[in-house]
Parts: sequence; C-alpha cells; structure tokens
Amino acid sequence: MKIVLKNGVLQELMEQYDLSVYGLAEKLEVAPTTIYRIMNGSRGLGNDMIAKLLNTFALSEADFDKLFILQAELPKGNDKEVI
Repeated sequence: MKIVLKNGVLQELMEQYDLSVYGLAEKLEVAPTTIYRIMNGSRGLGNDMIAKLLNTFALSEADFDKLFILQAELPKGNDKEVI
C-alpha cells in the first residue's frame, strides 16, 4: 500500500492555519522543496512525516482518512494497459 496526500485538503488546512509552503516547511522542520515534492507525488510519505502533518493540523490518528488516501500498488510489470 502507498499513502497519498490529499492535496486539496492540505491546501485548505494551510489556508485555515495561515501557512504558506515555506511556513509549513518550517513547522515540519524540512526544506520547502520537500513539501512541494510531497504535494506533487514525487516524494513518498514516511511515518514521521505523517505524524508531523497530523500534529501540525491538530488531527488525531482517527482523522487519517481526512488527509491521506491508502492506494494499492500493482506489482512491477502489472502497470501496463490491457487492450
């Protein structure tokens, strides 16, 4: 399983907390490029980052589904379109 961030929800939360990407990066103690990479899907989410995001926005573990999606990954070679 792959954990994917719901970008729209993250952006809404950032607006509610009056945080820019730079402000969020500072709170999470990461570089702004890390936030951009997470948002565009080129960087995965580890347990530490998930916990930091939940804590930053005062979300509990029960709120996980509000901010993240569990996405099944196909084994290598099974990602080709069937005609």
